[in-house]
Amino acid sequence: MLSKEVKEDVYRYAVKNAFLHGGRADVGAVVGKIAALHKDTNLKRIMNDIVEVVKQVNSKSFSEIEEEYKKFEPTYELKPKEETEGTDKLEWKDKGTEVVTRFAPNPNGPFHLGNARAAILSHEYAAKYGGRFLLRFDDTDPKVKKPMENAEEIFKEDLGWLGCRVDATYFASDRLDIYYKYMRLAVLKGKAYVCSCDSEEWRKLIWDKKACPCREKSEDEQVALFDKMMKHELKEGQAVLRIKTNLEDPDPSVRDWWAAKIVDEVEHPNKKALGKHVWPSYNFASAIDDHELGVTLICRGQEHSQNETKQRFLYDYFGWIYPKTIHFGRIKLGELTLSTSAIKKGIEEGTYFGWDDPRLGTIRAFRRRGFQPEALKKIIMEVGTNTNDAAIEFNKLADYNREIVKDISTATEFIEDPIKMSVNLTPDIETRGVLLSKGLQDFLVAKKETEKRKQGDIVRLKEAYNVRILEKNEFDVQAEFVGTTKIDKAVMGWVVEGEDVEITMDDASKRYGMIEAGIDLNENKILYLERLGYCRVDSIEEMPVKLWFCHR
Repeated sequence: MLSKEVKEDVYRYAVKNAFLHGGRADVGAVVGKIAALHKDTNLKRIMNDIVEVVKQVNSKSFSEIEEEYKKFEPTYELKPKEETEGTDKLEWKDKGTEVVTRFAPNPNGPFHLGNARAAILSHEYAAKYGGRFLLRFDDTDPKVKKPMENAEEIFKEDLGWLGCRVDATYFASDRLDIYYKYMRLAVLKGKAYVCSCDSEEWRKLIWDKKACPCREKSEDEQVALFDKMMKHELKEGQAVLRIKTNLEDPDPSVRDWWAAKIVDEVEHPNKKALGKHVWPSYNFASAIDDHELGVTLICRGQEHSQNETKQRFLYDYFGWIYPKTIHFGRIKLGELTLSTSAIKKGIEEGTYFGWDDPRLGTIRAFRRRGFQPEALKKIIMEVGTNTNDAAIEFNKLADYNREIVKDISTATEFIEDPIKMSVNLTPDIETRGVLLSKGLQDFLVAKKETEKRKQGDIVRLKEAYNVRILEKNEFDVQAEFVGTTKIDKAVMGWVVEGEDVEITMDDASKRYGMIEAGIDLNENKILYLERLGYCRVDSIEEMPVKLWFCHR
């Protein structure tokens, strides 16, 4: 079945082809054009539909075809859509407008792939138009989502790894006095009020589209109450500052949203902020900073579209122009956890051992497993600015990463839970850079592989020769050489000398075994372990060597 877009293109090109060739469109020419226009379309599945459209056009008289052609003629040339590579063209961009974007995370934990979408797209738009990319920490919640220590160092490390160069860094907690200035100005303009109502009573009024009594107090009363908030004469829970909005708004959460609250006991890594007791909401601080810092383009999740509605009230009250916005859907990547709150809770409860636990979708976890930043960036740019939620297949990300690491990795045998296999009557042979002894040769092979075999079975030692199992127990295997002719089944990996390794798997379990000795190991080196997959060397300081599994 033809999609509407494809059907329209088939019809338009059939009309053009028929007009240029005496009233008869050629099916082959139409198919060729559609193949060029819609590269991802399965032509075999729609061939009959294309033929039917061509027949429909060819059934018309030449005058009818000419009339149809004239409808399309001014903009007739059909071209494939330009590749956007994740960033659409900014139609509003002109020579006088600088593209300034920002990544504004709450630094209550290292960021994950979902956050990285905003960071990467914001950085790419700024880079594409020669603009600036700002890092602004939204660290104004000293009570629930408390900021982490060393946030700038950790975030810049992850951003740098992703190739996102930060032009300037700001902490909202450094800018509290700026927010206070605008809070007071909003109160003086009659656009904000101090509300001391019981929260439940206030909510009932708002849902009924009614103003609370605090909203109607005079300007002098509002200023006096705001001063009490600032002097900490009013305590936590006794009052909040609210922005006046449209009480008839269809969305109750937009009605008179809160701009600042009082926090009695402040816990914050920014020592300069410890004496402050009035803390702005995310919406208030973000709105002020986007204006003050000259942000012209905001890239953020679809869940923030409601925040834009709230923030526009402030922009209108202060006579500012709101930045251009791009909202996109959420990302889901297999079973990996992509929620900072859920991750933090899991760490506290012992479900995860840290922010780089391999079951998490944090940038730190991807890095430690051996994923390359180019692979993560490619998957993000491919999803682009789609407004729908996107479920990314982990296998697809692994495919992208494999294309990168296959050329920089070192392949090695991996023998899990090794036991000794002694082979007699062996020939003198060199294979895989190893000289195998004549007469008697000892190998290390996987215990699991020997358990599958019984006495008398013939197996092939990979890239060496065939052996017959004579005796075996749980500790070792006795075998004899029986020939060199290759056999397709019962191939067994081996090493003569090995290096002990411990592998942290993607489910956080551990696997133990040996890799070939003599490999030049260093931290961050990527290894390809036969029959297991790609791993990153995490540590060589102690034995066994620590590896982290990346993917197959």
